[in-house]
Amino acid sequence: MKQIAVTSAQALRRVLAELDDQALFRGQVAYYEKDGRPSVITSFDRRGCIPSQMLNWCRYAENVLDTYSSAAGTSLTFTQALLQHYGWRSFYVDCSASAAVSAWFASHVYSERQTVELCEDCEEEPVMLVKRMASYEFAEGDGHLYAFDRAIAEKRVGVTDLAALKIEGARPRTTAQDAWLLGPLNNTEVPMECFIAHITASRSVFRDYAAEEGLTDTDRLFPPTKDDPILRALLGLPWKKINHPENKVGMPVFQRALDLPEYHDSFGKIASRGTAFFQGARVADRGSIDGERYGGIVVQVPEQALFGTADGVPLYFPKVGELLAEHRSVAFESTSLSSTSTCEAEYFIKRGSW
Repeated sequence: MKQIAVTSAQALRRVLAELDDQALFRGQVAYYEKDGRPSVITSFDRRGCIPSQMLNWCRYAENVLDTYSSAAGTSLTFTQALLQHYGWRSFYVDCSASAAVSAWFASHVYSERQTVELCEDCEEEPVMLVKRMASYEFAEGDGHLYAFDRAIAEKRVGVTDLAALKIEGARPRTTAQDAWLLGPLNNTEVPMECFIAHITASRSVFRDYAAEEGLTDTDRLFPPTKDDPILRALLGLPWKKINHPENKVGMPVFQRALDLPEYHDSFGKIASRGTAFFQGARVADRGSIDGERYGGIVVQVPEQALFGTADGVPLYFPKVGELLAEHRSVAFESTSLSSTSTCEAEYFIKRGSW
Protein backbone atom coordinates (compact mmCIF):
# COMPACT_ATOMS: atom_id res chain seq x y z
CA MET A 1 0.00 0.00 0.00
CA LYS A 2 1.31 3.41 -0.96
CA GLN A 3 1.30 6.22 1.59
CA ILE A 4 0.66 9.46 -0.33
CA ALA A 5 0.36 12.99 1.04
CA VAL A 6 -0.97 15.79 -1.16
CA THR A 7 -1.29 19.52 -0.56
CA SER A 8 -3.68 20.67 -3.29
CA ALA A 9 -6.71 19.54 -5.27
CA GLN A 10 -4.56 19.55 -8.43
CA ALA A 11 -2.02 17.23 -6.81
CA LEU A 12 -4.82 14.95 -5.65
CA ARG A 13 -6.20 14.84 -9.17
CA ARG A 14 -2.80 13.79 -10.53
CA VAL A 15 -2.48 11.00 -7.96
CA LEU A 16 -5.97 9.69 -8.73
CA ALA A 17 -5.23 9.71 -12.46
CA GLU A 18 -2.41 7.24 -11.87
CA LEU A 19 -4.64 4.73 -10.07
CA ASP A 20 -6.46 1.84 -11.70
CA ASP A 21 -9.78 3.03 -13.13
CA GLN A 22 -11.40 0.03 -11.41
CA ALA A 23 -10.36 1.19 -7.95
CA LEU A 24 -12.89 1.67 -5.17
CA PHE A 25 -12.61 4.49 -2.64
CA ARG A 26 -13.52 5.25 0.94
CA GLY A 27 -13.19 8.62 2.66
CA GLN A 28 -12.85 9.16 6.41
CA VAL A 29 -12.20 12.18 8.61
CA ALA A 30 -10.53 9.99 11.23
CA TYR A 31 -7.72 7.45 11.02
CA TYR A 32 -7.92 4.11 12.82
CA GLU A 33 -5.13 1.59 13.04
CA LYS A 34 -4.38 -1.81 14.46
CA ASP A 35 -0.86 -3.18 14.78
CA GLY A 36 0.45 -0.15 12.91
CA ARG A 37 -1.81 -0.67 9.88
CA PRO A 38 -5.05 1.01 8.77
CA SER A 39 -8.12 -0.61 10.30
CA VAL A 40 -11.33 -0.39 8.30
CA ILE A 41 -14.15 -2.35 9.93
CA THR A 42 -17.92 -2.70 9.67
CA SER A 43 -20.50 -0.68 11.58
CA PHE A 44 -21.46 -3.87 13.45
CA ASP A 45 -17.92 -4.15 14.75
CA ARG A 46 -17.93 -0.48 15.80
CA ARG A 47 -21.37 -0.28 17.41
CA GLY A 48 -22.65 -3.83 17.79
CA CYS A 49 -25.72 -5.67 16.52
CA ILE A 50 -29.18 -5.44 18.10
CA PRO A 51 -30.88 -8.64 16.82
CA SER A 52 -34.49 -7.56 17.30
CA GLN A 53 -33.98 -4.26 15.48
CA MET A 54 -31.90 -5.99 12.82
CA LEU A 55 -34.78 -8.35 12.09
CA ASN A 56 -37.13 -5.40 11.65
CA TRP A 57 -34.73 -3.58 9.37
CA CYS A 58 -34.13 -6.65 7.20
CA ARG A 59 -37.82 -7.35 6.75
CA TYR A 60 -38.67 -3.76 5.82
CA ALA A 61 -35.63 -3.47 3.57
CA GLU A 62 -36.63 -6.64 1.70
CA ASN A 63 -40.11 -5.24 1.22
CA VAL A 64 -38.80 -1.93 -0.12
CA LEU A 65 -36.55 -3.79 -2.55
CA ASP A 66 -39.47 -5.94 -3.71
CA THR A 67 -41.50 -2.81 -4.37
CA TYR A 68 -38.96 -0.54 -6.01
CA SER A 69 -36.19 -2.68 -7.40
CA SER A 70 -37.14 -6.12 -8.63
CA ALA A 71 -33.80 -6.34 -10.41
CA ALA A 72 -31.97 -6.35 -7.09
CA GLY A 73 -34.15 -9.00 -5.52
CA THR A 74 -34.15 -9.61 -1.80
CA SER A 75 -30.67 -11.05 -1.31
CA LEU A 76 -28.88 -10.42 1.95
CA THR A 77 -26.40 -8.20 0.09
CA PHE A 78 -28.98 -5.70 -1.09
CA THR A 79 -30.84 -5.80 2.19
CA GLN A 80 -27.58 -4.92 3.91
CA ALA A 81 -27.07 -2.17 1.35
CA LEU A 82 -30.23 -0.45 2.51
CA LEU A 83 -29.26 -0.87 6.13
CA GLN A 84 -25.84 0.64 5.53
CA HIS A 85 -26.79 3.54 3.30
CA TYR A 86 -29.92 4.63 5.09
CA GLY A 87 -28.46 4.77 8.54
CA TRP A 88 -28.34 1.37 10.23
CA ARG A 89 -25.59 -1.20 10.72
CA SER A 90 -24.37 -4.04 8.56
CA PHE A 91 -21.72 -6.69 7.97
CA TYR A 92 -20.38 -4.63 5.05
CA VAL A 93 -18.07 -1.64 4.57
CA ASP A 94 -19.45 1.02 2.26
CA CYS A 95 -17.28 2.63 -0.37
CA SER A 96 -17.71 4.27 -3.76
CA ALA A 97 -16.53 3.99 -7.33
CA SER A 98 -16.27 7.80 -7.27
CA ALA A 99 -13.16 9.37 -5.76
CA ALA A 100 -15.06 12.67 -5.55
CA VAL A 101 -17.80 11.14 -3.38
CA SER A 102 -15.22 9.64 -1.04
CA ALA A 103 -13.26 12.91 -0.97
CA TRP A 104 -16.44 14.65 0.20
CA PHE A 105 -16.74 12.19 3.09
CA ALA A 106 -13.04 12.69 3.87
CA SER A 107 -13.71 16.40 4.45
CA HIS A 108 -17.09 16.52 6.20
CA VAL A 109 -17.75 15.52 9.81
CA TYR A 110 -20.96 13.71 10.72
CA SER A 111 -23.08 14.82 13.65
CA GLU A 112 -26.63 14.31 14.81
CA ARG A 113 -29.00 15.72 17.39
CA GLN A 114 -32.35 14.69 18.75
CA THR A 115 -35.30 16.98 18.08
CA VAL A 116 -38.84 16.95 19.44
CA GLU A 117 -41.60 18.34 17.20
CA LEU A 118 -45.11 19.28 18.28
CA CYS A 119 -47.72 18.53 15.63
CA GLU A 120 -51.11 16.86 15.21
CA ASP A 121 -52.33 13.52 13.94
CA CYS A 122 -54.94 13.31 11.19
CA GLU A 123 -57.69 13.81 13.79
CA GLU A 124 -55.91 17.01 14.90
CA GLU A 125 -54.97 15.52 18.27
CA PRO A 126 -51.58 16.79 19.54
CA VAL A 127 -48.57 14.48 19.38
CA MET A 128 -44.85 14.94 19.91
CA LEU A 129 -42.40 13.37 17.46
CA VAL A 130 -38.80 12.51 18.35
CA LYS A 131 -36.40 12.52 15.39
CA ARG A 132 -32.70 12.00 14.74
CA MET A 133 -31.60 14.98 12.66
CA ALA A 134 -28.19 14.41 11.06
CA SER A 135 -25.79 16.59 9.13
CA TYR A 136 -22.34 16.66 7.57
CA GLU A 137 -20.30 19.84 8.02
CA PHE A 138 -16.85 20.79 6.84
CA ALA A 139 -14.33 21.05 9.66
CA GLU A 140 -10.62 21.87 9.55
CA GLY A 141 -8.23 18.99 10.05
CA ASP A 142 -6.76 16.06 8.15
CA GLY A 143 -8.75 13.69 5.95
CA HIS A 144 -8.05 10.18 4.72
CA LEU A 145 -8.86 8.68 1.33
CA TYR A 146 -8.38 4.94 0.83
CA ALA A 147 -8.15 3.29 -2.57
CA PHE A 148 -8.96 -0.42 -2.83
CA ASP A 149 -8.12 -2.92 -5.56
CA ARG A 150 -11.53 -4.06 -6.74
CA ALA A 151 -10.36 -7.37 -8.21
CA ILE A 152 -8.44 -8.42 -5.10
CA ALA A 153 -11.26 -7.28 -2.82
CA GLU A 154 -13.71 -9.35 -4.83
CA LYS A 155 -11.60 -12.46 -4.32
CA ARG A 156 -10.82 -11.88 -0.64
CA VAL A 157 -14.05 -10.51 0.86
CA GLY A 158 -16.50 -9.91 -1.98
CA VAL A 159 -17.72 -6.67 -3.56
CA THR A 160 -21.18 -5.55 -4.61
CA ASP A 161 -22.10 -2.87 -7.10
CA LEU A 162 -25.30 -1.21 -5.93
CA ALA A 163 -26.16 0.12 -9.39
CA ALA A 164 -28.97 -2.46 -9.47
CA LEU A 165 -30.76 -0.26 -6.95
CA LYS A 166 -31.29 2.42 -9.57
CA ILE A 167 -34.95 3.28 -10.05
CA GLU A 168 -36.22 4.81 -13.26
CA GLY A 169 -37.07 8.47 -12.80
CA ALA A 170 -35.60 8.55 -9.28
CA ARG A 171 -32.27 9.11 -7.56
CA PRO A 172 -31.90 6.88 -4.50
CA ARG A 173 -28.99 7.43 -2.15
CA THR A 174 -27.06 4.43 -3.44
CA THR A 175 -27.07 5.90 -6.96
CA ALA A 176 -26.17 9.40 -5.76
CA GLN A 177 -23.15 7.99 -3.91
CA ASP A 178 -22.10 5.58 -6.71
CA ALA A 179 -22.09 3.07 -3.90
CA TRP A 180 -20.34 -0.26 -3.57
CA LEU A 181 -19.96 -2.62 -0.61
CA LEU A 182 -16.97 -4.62 0.58
CA GLY A 183 -17.87 -7.83 2.38
CA PRO A 184 -19.46 -9.46 4.17
CA LEU A 185 -16.69 -9.18 6.75
CA ASN A 186 -16.84 -11.57 9.67
CA ASN A 187 -15.58 -9.61 12.67
CA THR A 188 -12.39 -8.57 10.91
CA GLU A 189 -10.85 -5.63 9.06
CA VAL A 190 -10.59 -5.15 5.32
CA PRO A 191 -7.48 -7.24 4.43
CA MET A 192 -4.32 -5.28 3.74
CA GLU A 193 -3.99 -6.89 0.30
CA CYS A 194 -7.06 -4.93 -0.77
CA PHE A 195 -5.45 -1.53 -0.16
CA ILE A 196 -3.81 0.28 -3.06
CA ALA A 197 -3.16 3.61 -1.40
CA HIS A 198 -3.78 5.71 1.68
CA ILE A 199 -3.98 9.35 0.62
CA THR A 200 -3.79 12.02 3.30
CA ALA A 201 -4.41 15.74 2.95
CA SER A 202 -5.97 18.70 4.64
CA ARG A 203 -9.74 18.32 4.58
CA SER A 204 -9.90 21.56 2.60
CA VAL A 205 -8.04 19.79 -0.23
CA PHE A 206 -10.59 16.98 -0.35
CA ARG A 207 -13.45 19.49 -0.07
CA ASP A 208 -12.11 21.55 -2.99
CA TYR A 209 -11.64 18.47 -5.17
CA ALA A 210 -15.19 17.28 -4.44
CA ALA A 211 -16.54 20.77 -5.20
CA GLU A 212 -14.70 20.79 -8.54
CA GLU A 213 -16.61 17.59 -9.34
CA GLY A 214 -19.94 19.21 -8.45
CA LEU A 215 -20.37 17.92 -4.90
CA THR A 216 -21.05 21.09 -2.97
CA ASP A 217 -23.92 20.24 -0.61
CA THR A 218 -25.49 17.36 1.28
CA ASP A 219 -28.43 17.02 -1.12
CA ARG A 220 -26.11 15.81 -3.87
CA LEU A 221 -25.23 12.72 -1.83
CA PHE A 222 -28.36 12.41 0.32
CA PRO A 223 -31.32 13.13 -2.00
CA PRO A 224 -34.57 14.19 -0.29
CA THR A 225 -37.70 12.05 -0.29
CA LYS A 226 -39.09 13.70 -3.43
CA ASP A 227 -36.15 12.20 -5.36
CA ASP A 228 -35.57 9.02 -3.33
CA PRO A 229 -38.56 6.63 -3.13
CA ILE A 230 -36.63 4.19 -0.93
CA LEU A 231 -36.11 6.88 1.69
CA ARG A 232 -39.74 7.90 1.28
CA ALA A 233 -40.85 4.32 1.95
CA LEU A 234 -38.66 3.96 5.05
CA LEU A 235 -39.87 7.28 6.47
CA GLY A 236 -43.45 6.16 5.80
CA LEU A 237 -43.23 3.39 8.39
CA PRO A 238 -45.32 3.64 11.59
CA TRP A 239 -44.43 5.65 14.68
CA LYS A 240 -44.29 3.90 18.07
CA LYS A 241 -45.16 5.49 21.40
CA ILE A 242 -42.22 5.89 23.79
CA ASN A 243 -41.63 7.17 27.29
CA HIS A 244 -39.65 10.39 26.97
CA PRO A 245 -37.89 11.59 30.15
CA GLU A 246 -38.59 15.26 29.39
CA ASN A 247 -42.29 14.84 28.72
CA LYS A 248 -43.82 16.96 31.48
CA VAL A 249 -47.21 17.65 29.86
CA GLY A 250 -48.53 14.10 29.43
CA MET A 251 -48.81 14.44 25.66
CA PRO A 252 -48.12 11.20 23.71
CA VAL A 253 -44.56 11.03 22.37
CA PHE A 254 -43.64 8.92 19.35
CA GLN A 255 -40.46 7.74 17.65
CA ARG A 256 -40.03 6.11 14.27
CA ALA A 257 -40.40 2.34 14.51
CA LEU A 258 -37.12 2.09 12.62
CA ASP A 259 -35.18 5.04 13.92
CA LEU A 260 -32.94 6.29 11.13
CA PRO A 261 -31.11 9.63 10.76
CA GLU A 262 -32.76 12.34 8.66
CA TYR A 263 -30.91 14.95 6.65
CA HIS A 264 -33.90 17.08 5.62
CA ASP A 265 -36.68 18.83 7.49
CA SER A 266 -39.79 16.63 7.48
CA PHE A 267 -42.03 18.68 9.77
CA GLY A 268 -45.74 18.69 8.99
CA LYS A 269 -48.27 20.51 11.14
CA ILE A 270 -50.95 17.85 10.59
CA ALA A 271 -50.00 14.27 9.74
CA SER A 272 -51.67 12.58 6.79
CA ARG A 273 -54.10 9.68 7.20
CA GLY A 274 -51.37 7.40 5.89
CA THR A 275 -49.25 8.08 8.99
CA ALA A 276 -49.75 5.50 11.74
CA PHE A 277 -49.18 6.31 15.42
CA PHE A 278 -49.10 3.07 17.40
CA GLN A 279 -49.67 3.43 21.14
CA GLY A 280 -49.31 -0.26 22.05
CA ALA A 281 -52.95 -1.34 22.21
CA ARG A 282 -53.41 -5.12 22.20
CA VAL A 283 -56.27 -7.35 21.17
CA ALA A 284 -55.50 -9.46 24.24
CA ASP A 285 -56.48 -6.53 26.47
CA ARG A 286 -59.99 -6.51 25.01
CA GLY A 287 -60.82 -9.98 26.38
CA SER A 288 -62.14 -11.31 23.06
CA ILE A 289 -61.83 -10.87 19.32
CA ASP A 290 -64.62 -9.05 17.49
CA GLY A 291 -66.72 -11.50 15.50
CA GLU A 292 -65.34 -14.60 17.20
CA ARG A 293 -68.23 -16.97 17.99
CA TYR A 294 -66.41 -19.47 20.16
CA GLY A 295 -64.44 -17.32 22.58
CA GLY A 296 -60.94 -18.66 22.07
CA ILE A 297 -57.67 -17.31 23.40
CA VAL A 298 -55.06 -14.74 22.38
CA VAL A 299 -51.40 -15.75 22.63
CA GLN A 300 -48.70 -13.10 22.89
CA VAL A 301 -45.61 -13.81 20.77
CA PRO A 302 -42.35 -11.84 20.41
CA GLU A 303 -41.95 -9.59 17.39
CA GLN A 304 -39.31 -12.00 16.04
CA ALA A 305 -42.27 -14.23 15.11
CA LEU A 306 -43.47 -11.44 12.81
CA PHE A 307 -40.15 -10.30 11.36
CA GLY A 308 -38.02 -13.43 11.59
CA THR A 309 -37.67 -16.16 8.98
CA ALA A 310 -37.04 -19.89 9.13
CA ASP A 311 -36.28 -21.06 5.61
CA GLY A 312 -36.54 -24.77 5.06
CA VAL A 313 -38.47 -25.50 8.26
CA PRO A 314 -41.60 -27.64 7.69
CA LEU A 315 -44.82 -25.70 8.28
CA TYR A 316 -46.10 -28.14 10.88
CA PHE A 317 -47.30 -26.81 14.24
CA PRO A 318 -48.60 -29.56 16.55
CA LYS A 319 -48.91 -27.21 19.56
CA VAL A 320 -51.20 -24.94 17.56
CA GLY A 321 -53.36 -27.93 16.77
CA GLU A 322 -53.58 -28.77 20.48
CA LEU A 323 -54.59 -25.20 21.32
CA LEU A 324 -57.29 -25.25 18.64
CA ALA A 325 -58.65 -28.54 19.91
CA GLU A 326 -58.92 -27.11 23.41
CA HIS A 327 -60.07 -23.53 22.72
CA ARG A 328 -61.74 -23.77 19.27
CA SER A 329 -60.05 -20.48 18.27
CA VAL A 330 -56.52 -19.09 18.74
CA ALA A 331 -55.12 -15.68 17.80
CA PHE A 332 -51.39 -14.96 17.88
CA GLU A 333 -50.52 -11.34 18.55
CA SER A 334 -47.17 -9.63 18.25
CA THR A 335 -46.19 -6.45 20.04
CA SER A 336 -45.37 -4.67 16.78
CA LEU A 337 -47.18 -2.72 14.13
CA SER A 338 -46.04 -3.44 10.60
CA SER A 339 -46.26 -1.45 7.42
CA THR A 340 -45.49 -2.56 3.90
CA SER A 341 -45.14 -0.35 0.84
CA THR A 342 -47.39 -1.91 -1.78
CA CYS A 343 -46.87 0.66 -4.51
CA GLU A 344 -45.71 4.23 -4.94
CA ALA A 345 -46.92 6.38 -2.02
CA GLU A 346 -49.36 3.73 -0.77
CA TYR A 347 -48.97 1.70 2.40
CA PHE A 348 -50.81 -1.18 4.03
CA ILE A 349 -50.56 -0.98 7.80
CA LYS A 350 -51.63 -3.79 10.14
CA ARG A 351 -51.30 -5.04 13.67
CA GLY A 352 -48.98 -7.95 14.20
CA SER A 353 -51.71 -10.53 14.77
CA TRP A 354 -52.92 -13.55 12.81
